[in-house]
Amino acid sequence: MMTALEKSIYQEITEKLKYAPKSILERVLGYVDGVLENKTNANFNDLKAQIQEDYANYKSGKSELLDIDAAEKEIENFISENEN
Repeated sequence: MMTALEKSIYQEITEKLKYAPKSILERVLGYVDGVLENKTNANFNDLKAQIQEDYANYKSGKSELLDIDAAEKEIENFISENEN
């Protein structure tokens, strides 16, 4: 059962979206899905922190992550050397 505040918010959202075009409704639905998914994903904050740490390590040169430019160049060189 919804509280009075929840009902009020629900009614306001319903009223604002009543005549919204399909594209807006799809965007709102995507946003709501994303918010609910993040809320139910207990590991989301841990994952976000790990990504930030990995990126900081990569930028500082202390990471085993691949540099995409270097990897592409290595692949191109390998292809060029083995074309014949």
